[in-house]
Amino acid sequence: MLHPLSIIEISSFHRNDSGLGKISEVSASYAAQEIPYHPIKSGIAFFVAEILASVLHNSDKDERMYAFLIREIQWIDHSEELTNYPIWFMLKFAEEMGVGINVEDENGRIFNLQEGVISNQTPHNDFYISDELVPIFIQLLNSEKSEFLALPIRKIHRKQLLEHLLKYFHYHFSSFKTPQSLEVIQAVMD
Repeated sequence: MLHPLSIIEISSFHRNDSGLGKISEVSASYAAQEIPYHPIKSGIAFFVAEILASVLHNSDKDERMYAFLIREIQWIDHSEELTNYPIWFMLKFAEEMGVGINVEDENGRIFNLQEGVISNQTPHNDFYISDELVPIFIQLLNSEKSEFLALPIRKIHRKQLLEHLLKYFHYHFSSFKTPQSLEVIQAVMD
């Protein structure tokens, strides 16, 4: 029941004689059918869980984020189109966190990491990317989920896209750490 991306309900109470709480009950809100047993899906689950742990620190209730994560966990559990999913998740999660990438110019060649903008204007800082992947970012950002996930992206480009997104996350989330599962996800996403 307690695997990466498990959706569980916990009943607990605070003890007066200790700073520790006590968990009285744990139950599954959604029982994943494939994530715990499918090597690619469990690899994605570890990757996504590490990103979430690195970025989400607020304990306030966020129903929109919760609904987004529930949809994505269920999608991972039921889908077979997984190759581009880590890239899709990072782009959509950034958008949900308020730092989505904006395409100002459909023919842009420069991805400004600081501003989160793709255009043809070279920024006055060194935080930008201007390689052959910028047009791929534009294509991905303009695609619906099913189209995005079915796009044939070369393995080397998927690896580089993930690396660019990790740089973007490092820039926008001060506590962000590169997931330890990155090598695993890159190995299984052939």
